[in-house]
Amino acid sequence: YDSLESLPYCSQSSLPYSGTKYPCQYYENVGLQQMFESSILVSTRITTRAETLVCNASLAYDVEGTTTCPRVYNLTTPESELTRYAASVERFTVLFDTSVMATTLNIYGDSNEMEGRLYVEKNSALCESDATATKYWSGNVFTNSAPCYIAPNKTSENLDYFQLGALMSAANSDLDDGNNRYDGATMVLQVTYTNMFSWTGVSNKIQYTYKPYLSSGTSFKMYEAVWQGGDEGPGSYREKRTLLNKHGIKIDLVQSGDLGAFSFPQLLVSLTTSLTLLAMATVVTDYVALYLLPDKEIYNDCKYEVTDDKDEWHRKSLQKSMSAAAAGGDNDFDRLIDSEEHVALYGDKRTKGGKVNSGVGKV
Repeated sequence: YDSLESLPYCSQSSLPYSGTKYPCQYYENVGLQQMFESSILVSTRITTRAETLVCNASLAYDVEGTTTCPRVYNLTTPESELTRYAASVERFTVLFDTSVMATTLNIYGDSNEMEGRLYVEKNSALCESDATATKYWSGNVFTNSAPCYIAPNKTSENLDYFQLGALMSAANSDLDDGNNRYDGATMVLQVTYTNMFSWTGVSNKIQYTYKPYLSSGTSFKMYEAVWQGGDEGPGSYREKRTLLNKHGIKIDLVQSGDLGAFSFPQLLVSLTTSLTLLAMATVVTDYVALYLLPDKEIYNDCKYEVTDDKDEWHRKSLQKSMSAAAAGGDNDFDRLIDSEEHVALYGDKRTKGGKVNSGVGKV
């Protein structure tokens, strides 16, 4: 703990402070934390009231012949209400033990099996003060300016924890910003999970990022009663109590993210959809160019190339082959005369006692 004289917000200190000073007291985690299902309260200011029961709606406590009570409890003495700040509460640590699962993909992960980083969006001073600050989530590109990613502290069981002051700084605020120390505030800590990465695709390793957001203009408090009881039997526990009015930073944990796994049927669906869209795009583009645009005739000439008739193309090719065969000998010429291509184009040109080469001139 820091000495109370070195803390400006403590009345024990002579250092200047912009807000209202109150006496400071040392607390441990048992006195400051309050756990909820998915959130935690770290108390920064606690007001205690020693109270005595003055009306419990029984006949013994009737007020002017009625059972209506103006107040159930009163302060035991005027001096029994005390307000104190928690000393060095910024140095208290918050531990996170989370898990994530995607049952349909059979993907599971626990905090001690995954790697996380704290994202600092604007506070360059925090990036500069932390030796683990990097420009990107992964890699060794260290930086002294925001935005940056900071590695969490680790317990012996590989669980993450951060100081409350670091979380406040990552949200670009602190306890002395406005009335955060006196009234409290609500922080939303978003944890985003992913196992899908650029270039490498889907991985079996899940990583996550902490992103804190401090809700501006908010406050948070809760009451806790410590019953002292009485000597008049079991029902007398309400006779005296100490009421704790706790203000502090309530951290709400919100989990989100994207987890993926390779699926061959999904790949086929994606390919089919992509090819269909590509084909439709081609059809629509051709239709617009050939039938709707002002220069559709020019586009039509550019798109389609007019070629010779198929039969004419075969005739020219066959004539070229026959000319070469005629020069090479009768055997090749006879084979071409009897070929299906020649018969289909010219009919049977063979005559009794001789050969006719249509278009070549050999008899």
